[in-house]
Amino acid sequence: MENNPTPGKMRLRLNIFDVVIIVCAIIAAVLIINYSSRSDSGASIIPAGSQETITYILELQGMRYGSAELIQVGDTLIDKVERRALGTIVSFELIPATTLQSTVTTGDRVIVEIPERTDAILTIRAQATVTDSQISVDGFAVRVGARVSANGPSYNGLGFVSYVERSDLP
Repeated sequence: MENNPTPGKMRLRLNIFDVVIIVCAIIAAVLIINYSSRSDSGASIIPAGSQETITYILELQGMRYGSAELIQVGDTLIDKVERRALGTIVSFELIPATTLQSTVTTGDRVIVEIPERTDAILTIRAQATVTDSQISVDGFAVRVGARVSANGPSYNGLGFVSYVERSDLP
């Protein structure tokens, strides 16, 4: 009679897979509790740093259809991909877009203007978080050579950062 369980009782049978799953769940719970109780849990990607005003030059290349003529001093630029503020345009210069092209007769590479395209060289001022390892404007790491896809009020462009200057001007 004792071999048959009574209808109200349920007998627990564990196999090796059940034990492995239970052990994994316990380890995961311990790791989650351990990492969430730390003070430096990695909540921010960019470590805290001092706030400074920086000026950097952004070169938007090959702007077409007259969109470069819509740029104005005081425009706020937004990163097209991450929707982050990049700063305010302090000054700008428009130059004809150029590229290197090989000549047919000699094979030399010469600089040639691209028709109906304009390069915009924008000087931008922004409040940045400055740490020992990087300069960040609203989460965007500003460094020479960084590719930028920027939106203005009525234009957009793709280019790169060519110069960064730190200052403590307001």
